[in-house]
Amino acid sequence: MTKKFLIALIIIIVVAFIGVAYQKFVRSPPCAFDGSAVTPIYEVEIVLKDRSVKKFCSIYCAVQWFKNNHHLIDHVIVTDEIRGNKIDSYMAYFVESGLVTDETNDNRIHAFQQRQDALTHAEKFHGVMADDPFTMDE
Repeated sequence: MTKKFLIALIIIIVVAFIGVAYQKFVRSPPCAFDGSAVTPIYEVEIVLKDRSVKKFCSIYCAVQWFKNNHHLIDHVIVTDEIRGNKIDSYMAYFVESGLVTDETNDNRIHAFQQRQDALTHAEKFHGVMADDPFTMDE
């Protein structure tokens, strides 16, 4: 009975350790605006002047946070939806289209590294080219 109890206790401790490790090291952090899970292909990173980084689940959430905190921001990095490359927002092409990336916040703004990809997306999903929503007027 003591041996079975010891084995069960070890298994419980190992499972608990794996759960904590997953929460801390494997799972991506939640969206800094609404707490949603961050899908890598739609991820936006806002780099602050102190070099810390805020991660967002969509361009919509990042823009909402940006509006009230633009004075803290150094630059914004968006993810190209075709290739998954991370690029500075000023180098990206944005499209507002009928394709929703997040039902929770109705995000319809998409980022692309290549102009042709943006134009193709706009044509396919009845969209229009849009300006960089992260421009800082100083």
